[in-house]
Amino acid sequence: MPSKMYTSNGWVNTQELIHNPAPFVLGIGGRGIGKSYGCLNDLYSEKIPFIYMRRTQSQLDAVTIPALNPYNQLCKDKGYNIVSVKMGKYTVGFYDAILGEDGTNRATGEPFAIGIALNTFASIRGLSAEKYNVLLFDEIIPERHERPIKEEELAFANALESLNRNRELNGCPPLKVIMLSNSNTLNSRIISALGITDELEKMTRRGIEYRLINNDIAIYRYIDSPISERKKDTALYRVIKNDDFSNMALSNDFAAADFEHVQIKPLNEYNILVTVGECTICKHKSNGTYYVISGQKSQNRYSLLPIDKKAFQRNYYYIYGALLKQKVYFQSATVKIEFERAWA
Repeated sequence: MPSKMYTSNGWVNTQELIHNPAPFVLGIGGRGIGKSYGCLNDLYSEKIPFIYMRRTQSQLDAVTIPALNPYNQLCKDKGYNIVSVKMGKYTVGFYDAILGEDGTNRATGEPFAIGIALNTFASIRGLSAEKYNVLLFDEIIPERHERPIKEEELAFANALESLNRNRELNGCPPLKVIMLSNSNTLNSRIISALGITDELEKMTRRGIEYRLINNDIAIYRYIDSPISERKKDTALYRVIKNDDFSNMALSNDFAAADFEHVQIKPLNEYNILVTVGECTICKHKSNGTYYVISGQKSQNRYSLLPIDKKAFQRNYYYIYGALLKQKVYFQSATVKIEFERAWA
């Protein structure tokens, strides 16, 4: 268990994230509780060279707009003078700056951090990442309304392979990957690729704050944030009537839709019908409902590769109709997410 999840004034203790020895660290919490602010401050003040990643190029490009520089609040609070500058078509540099005679801030020296986007990383050529020890991936889980990145999990794995090169083979520690997010949804391709969707679901159900998995992945869930508690009585949360938003932003609860129709059913009432990907669809022996499970396989199997998936959708179109009629139930939220990908 981490020694201290929060600082004395209630903000996220990002020292725990940065100095946890696990190579992958995930911090999930409500909105505006100090995750990004603290990591950006600690990495800069401790002079740790780092790479700042966003999911899309449009999100990354936005940080070069002076009003949207992620260091703005820190500059105001700490007296820093930091600018974000476009370095090329796909990269951004974060620099210490000086105030010019014309009253504008000008970058000086070399960037202490560089910014990249996951969806355009493959287009970057000649990036030398050896001097950067940390990857700070901000907003790793997309909001539910955001369009997914095609094969996002492969893009993430390929980016890490390129940034790591052969560090460990050369006797160096791996690139440390710090991933930050709000609890928008469990349906994240990257979370799935890391193999921790099940673990996150269990932590959510049981109210667990911290888990270390095989010394490789540390998960922090900020479910009792003092800042979130104080925000409950601010104007937005007194007025807003969207429970999903409030639960995510304040209570660190994943969207209710992730758990809709998730129930434990007696398996002896169902016949196994078909397996697609990692989930198996069972049909009730009498009432026309379906139950989707994991751990058992049908002899009738389809992968999630494009041709196989299209064949499954064509042959079992009626199951999607049952889903629309709310006649499909799921063993877990993880299984539900896998099932939904079979129709995407």
